[in-house]
Amino acid sequence: MLKRGVSKTAVVFLVLMVFFFASHVNLSLLSRSNVSVASSISKTRPGIVNKSREDRPARSPPHSLSEIKRAITCDCSHKDYDLWFINGPTLLDPITLTFFTTGPSNSIPPDFAVKFHPYPRKTDERAKSKVNELTLTSAPPKSSCEITHSSPAIVFSTGGYTGNFYHQFNDVLLALYITINSLSLNRDVILTVTNWSDWWVQKYADLLHHFTMHPILNMDNQTRTHCFPSAIIGLMTHGPLVVDPTLTQHKSLLAFHALLEKTYIPRGKHVSTFDKSKGARPQLVLVNRKNGVGREILNLKEALKAIEEVGFKAIVFEPKRNGAVGDTYRLLHGSHAMLAVHGAAMTHLLFLRVGTVLGEIVPIGTDWLANTFYEKPAKVLGLEYMKYKIGVNESSLAEKYGADDLVLNNPPSFVNGNWTKAKVYMKTQNVKLDMVRFRKYLKEVFAKAKRFMDKEG
Repeated sequence: MLKRGVSKTAVVFLVLMVFFFASHVNLSLLSRSNVSVASSISKTRPGIVNKSREDRPARSPPHSLSEIKRAITCDCSHKDYDLWFINGPTLLDPITLTFFTTGPSNSIPPDFAVKFHPYPRKTDERAKSKVNELTLTSAPPKSSCEITHSSPAIVFSTGGYTGNFYHQFNDVLLALYITINSLSLNRDVILTVTNWSDWWVQKYADLLHHFTMHPILNMDNQTRTHCFPSAIIGLMTHGPLVVDPTLTQHKSLLAFHALLEKTYIPRGKHVSTFDKSKGARPQLVLVNRKNGVGREILNLKEALKAIEEVGFKAIVFEPKRNGAVGDTYRLLHGSHAMLAVHGAAMTHLLFLRVGTVLGEIVPIGTDWLANTFYEKPAKVLGLEYMKYKIGVNESSLAEKYGADDLVLNNPPSFVNGNWTKAKVYMKTQNVKLDMVRFRKYLKEVFAKAKRFMDKEG
């Protein structure tokens, strides 16, 4: 019985409002930044979303995510990535970059479509602008299967920031490792790549072989349709050079590190590039930035002289995009110390043996980045991380702004969340090492590297 003062009409109105609200909440995951949803597909061009709402027939309220989960689902709950699944047969039309569901789909709206950038930086518009947008749809394809695969597809992009060595690993290779192990896919998947780069595939061919037993599919040069039993679109990431073993069937960054060794060291044997004769010196590889975009060591010759004088054999390594990964891996893996100014080249820490000394020269304004991106993973890998934080007078910014300027004395206040201002530290700052301070630091690095050499060779 209704309480006095509350009419049946009011109760019905409240029930309808609750139902309307719930139906919209169910689709909230589809409105995230890396995804756009369309409710109709062009009748003349399959896979292209028709943005016009004119002449659209009347239809029932939007379908909930639970209604379409049999064929197309999304794990859209993460801040850095979305992961879409086609849980049944799918046809890829490479011309329109569209995946069509082709299995039973009684519970799917016939005009459901979603557009998606398959790159694990879903809120980064700059990165997404360099990634092809794919369409996933329940609309019927206009073509039949021309090439049929018996293994599922895992679809990702080598666009975005993958010209940068750090992003080659964190956004693609490590993300691929995490995704495959999290979903227990083993090697029975078809790596299906958009924004294909010949240099990238050739450079990492040996490593990619450990992710799949099948040829890698270049979406960008295909003209025929491909059919798969299912598809995963996108990659997972856990953070900067992070692998959470609780989410990856107990795989860790150390396991990825071991996979690199298995890939680039023949039969698992240690390969050394230093002289093992009596009186041999520890080998230090200085990874030099020489690209004209900041964070260069201005007194490099003096620094190398000091490195040699404290007892190291010094090797200067300047990374190249097309450089052979195996050669670089064996150089660093056989060394006892690596030293670099903060930047993407620090990602080479993945190539070092457990116990190797890793030195990072940290310019003004890059403390948090150095700690988050390199110090933390270095410690996970059992490296001897040693930071050299430059002083104000070692920064080229002191000449431009003055030693007492906010830029140098309080970088967080200067940046205040504005990435454009942070570029001052990343793009325009160079380093002139104080040789007295630097020599003291080098002596500590040498002592640890010498102990490592004596123990491990």
